Amino acid sequence: MEGTSLQPHLETLLWSAATVLFIVVGSYLLGRLASWVGGRLGLSASERKKVFWGFLFAGPWILGFLIFVLGPSVASLYYSFTDYKLGETPVWSGVENYRELLLGEGAHGRRFSQAMYNSFYYAIVGVPLQVGTALLMAVLLNQQLRGIKVFRLIFYLPVILAGGPAVLLAWRYMFAANGGFVNVTLQNLAQNFFLFDWLYRFFIFAVEGFNGFYAGISRGDPIGPLSYTLPALIGALALLSVLRGEWTPSRRGRLMTIAEVVGVTVVVILIGRGLIADPMDPTLLYAGGLLALVGALISASQDRVRSARGWQIGGLVTFAIALVAILIAGSPEHQALYIPAILISAAPLALSLVGQWTRPKFVLGGALAAVLCVIIVARLVPGQLDSGQITTFARPLVLASTIEQPDNLDYLEDTYPAAAPSPLWVYGAVVIVLAGLAIANNRYPRAQRYVIYAAFAVFALLAVGTLVDGVRYFQAFENISAATGEANFHFSLFRDTTRAFPDQNRVPLWLTSELWTKPSLILITMWSSGAGMLIFLAALKGVPQVFYESAEVDGATRWQKFYKITLPMISPALFYNIVIGVIAALQTFEAIYIISTPQTQDNMASAAFFLFTRTFRQLFIGQGAAASWILAVIIVLLTMLQFRYSRWVHYEA
Repeated sequence: MEGTSLQPHLETLLWSAATVLFIVVGSYLLGRLASWVGGRLGLSASERKKVFWGFLFAGPWILGFLIFVLGPSVASLYYSFTDYKLGETPVWSGVENYRELLLGEGAHGRRFSQAMYNSFYYAIVGVPLQVGTALLMAVLLNQQLRGIKVFRLIFYLPVILAGGPAVLLAWRYMFAANGGFVNVTLQNLAQNFFLFDWLYRFFIFAVEGFNGFYAGISRGDPIGPLSYTLPALIGALALLSVLRGEWTPSRRGRLMTIAEVVGVTVVVILIGRGLIADPMDPTLLYAGGLLALVGALISASQDRVRSARGWQIGGLVTFAIALVAILIAGSPEHQALYIPAILISAAPLALSLVGQWTRPKFVLGGALAAVLCVIIVARLVPGQLDSGQITTFARPLVLASTIEQPDNLDYLEDTYPAAAPSPLWVYGAVVIVLAGLAIANNRYPRAQRYVIYAAFAVFALLAVGTLVDGVRYFQAFENISAATGEANFHFSLFRDTTRAFPDQNRVPLWLTSELWTKPSLILITMWSSGAGMLIFLAALKGVPQVFYESAEVDGATRWQKFYKITLPMISPALFYNIVIGVIAALQTFEAIYIISTPQTQDNMASAAFFLFTRTFRQLFIGQGAAASWILAVIIVLLTMLQFRYSRWVHYEA
């Protein structure tokens, strides 16, 4: 018995010794390999010795990275292309996992779509509220008052406690609909203060209305003409900002930034749609070539030659890999479909590598980009604008309705959304107008002024017309429901919550209603904003007081000092908190795991929670890996966009 009890300890010691030996030998071999490579590169003996010792001591980290990071990442990428359930043999399925998740097919595809909408909700709504709360606390705690250090500790304490299961369970009790601390406090304040009562009820009405509308969108309920309102509004507001006053470089940069963000979004959507099409749509290849070429042109125009070369080389390498893959594994039909598209998309990038970046080369690159745009448009027009759908954009300009059968439920739910052209056409028009104005750069002032006024009028009329028509679209569902006496489920939560103003007995159902589960999670993150507060506080301490003294001499108000001095000086801290906040919001997991219930799990589940459930509870490794890579790509793209357009951040020289 004594020998049996010692056996596990002996095995543990043996494995520990083997691990240490592996690290030592592996680090030594890495050092030798690095020294040999240095010799091949012509390094001297002393330099090779430094390389050897450097890699020897860095060996444990390098080995850990290869074994625990890179290795699992490569395995996860492979599993994402397989139909693999734990305990079974992986079966290659291509992009089927990605297609099911991105298209929202089947029960799990719909759950993933819902989880992505939830994650975007946490990022779009939660991050601004959390960053604003952290900044407000930092400004308050930056005052020179007695005992302020105690208050700083109190404000930071939730960061230590927020992730604990006990505290999250306490939030469950505080969020209880009847008798919970939050609702009891709000009701007492509403009963004792008349103004707070109206603000409280308006808060309930606004939150439930917004979340009801968002719930309808996340479920895929058609929004009809409203799908064109947002892009038209973006174009109108962008042009409104340059409508009056003189043309300046800052205005040109603003238009180009908006055009780039919208254009990249459109191209990524086109690539995603082409990727999940069956078979894959060659349009994604043209869109990828256009994205790489435009990225190279923009980088070169801003004298970022290295970035431009990265776009060129990266695009060509991607097309080369695609060409080799289709030659090796593609059928003759697929080769005839994809090889011409690959060559046509890669040709402009190859030509852009020849010679220096001169004006003729920019003109040629722009012409080739226009050719790719024409090819993409020509491939997308069939079924989109060749059957009279152009009237969908023309009628709202005169406030006419595009709805032909407002009393037909099947027409409203299926026929109208299927026949209407994609909103990407309006986004594309916004990109063309804004980018064209930025590239022209006021070379023809009078013509440019006419274009700005005309384009603003078109986009503004389109935004107003589609908004009015969207109201008609929603009202048509209401009229059909009233005429037939049968309820329909088109944005049912939104219509139910906005039908009447809340009475005095209404309370938020924080953890039991899908209208309140996500706000409850955001409230918890706002409560634990101490980490961001600490970063803001450190940045505020670094603002020189001489700036404020000079502003006071000039007669600046408190708001002017905050807007003109404080915000620019703490912009690096603000940028850091936004980037980290967006990443954390998309990866929200612990709070959902603790406070969600089986009834509210789908309404709260983030993308990270979905891949945890799919991978570790249901053991579908392939689809869980695909979900993780989709989330990783989205996080990387959003982070790159934030860094790309961080010109508003002012770093000290």
